[in-house]
Amino acid sequence: MLKLLLAWALAQAQPAELPLPPPPEVPAPLRYLPVRVDAQVAAADSIPADARAGDMLVSIVDGQTLRVAVTVRHDELERVNAADIRAWRAEDDLQIVIPLVSNTATPFEPRCCITHSQADLMLTLPAGLPTQVTVRTERPQLHVIGEQRLVPQH
Repeated sequence: MLKLLLAWALAQAQPAELPLPPPPEVPAPLRYLPVRVDAQVAAADSIPADARAGDMLVSIVDGQTLRVAVTVRHDELERVNAADIRAWRAEDDLQIVIPLVSNTATPFEPRCCITHSQADLMLTLPAGLPTQVTVRTERPQLHVIGEQRLVPQH
């Protein structure tokens, strides 16, 4: 009985409900627009070492075309995969991804020396020019999840 009275007294002592704040505004969804990329990649051995790392030059060709020249720093056992360079536009930011691929026979060979490649990109953009350009270099992740070996039967 005492527990019942205590529960009833606590229920009566609840303060009046406070008004809830308004819900946060939902941002408009980002639109990702595809960008046409024409890429040429060459070794950057002729560029002096102190001038190579991090170089990027963006120039406007016309109202819908940009030319981006970027020096890519990578391992000597890797190369830039020009066929898989991709770009897209998210609002006023142009995103460019430059993938690297390994030249080694196995993914477990030790990393070696640093080298550079020069990527020259012509980008045809929908809906005008962006306000900024972001370039990322990506190395594929290696996740070995299993291995099987078979012996051929004669």
